[in-house]
Amino acid sequence: MKSGYILLFFISVLFLSTVVKAQDSATASRPSAPIPVDLFFGNHRFVADVLVNKKFAESNKFGFLASTYFAADYKNDLRENESMNVLLLTYDIYKGVGAVGGAALNSRWGFRPFAGGQYVYGNTSFMAMLSSGFYLTQSHNSESRSIIQYKYPLKGNWALYSRLQGLFNLDMDTKNHERSSVYGRLGLNYKAYGFGLATNLDWYGPKKVLKENYGLFVSYAFR
Repeated sequence: MKSGYILLFFISVLFLSTVVKAQDSATASRPSAPIPVDLFFGNHRFVADVLVNKKFAESNKFGFLASTYFAADYKNDLRENESMNVLLLTYDIYKGVGAVGGAALNSRWGFRPFAGGQYVYGNTSFMAMLSSGFYLTQSHNSESRSIIQYKYPLKGNWALYSRLQGLFNLDMDTKNHERSSVYGRLGLNYKAYGFGLATNLDWYGPKKVLKENYGLFVSYAFR
């Protein structure tokens, strides 16, 4: 089963890379936004995460946000395995403020359409993103995500790298906690490569069952 998760992940990466390369070849007016791939070797689970945030054209307000995430237990305990695939269309309204709409496919609760808003700010060393919205299902779960990333230039092509991201999902019918997480990365960047220490803290269900994962990460930013 673990091999199936890994195969699914690499198929997803290949698909996303193909879409992005095709889009970049048609609209290459300025450097493309990077596609970060993060691999986390923790003490309990292996985690992989890919994020694609692209415009259909540089002069266009429309774009898409796609992500693939999966976590696999080393002992192949299916209760510990998890995957999430998200595809959202984005529309810029004003200076980083925009609307998003699309769907998510989760290994635990299946398919859910989603609509909401987001704010994105970034430059060469700092990036922040905040999104919030509702799943358009019977329970109308609300979900908010945030990411803060900072790179401090060192000597040459080296930089200090730090990243903190969080998620909170609430069942609006029962007002119970459903899913939340806090992920941290601290290490070094060399050109498009990154490596260092990593922490994933995940909470599940109304009782907020905590799953901790500590270890090392390696990353690469494709362009």
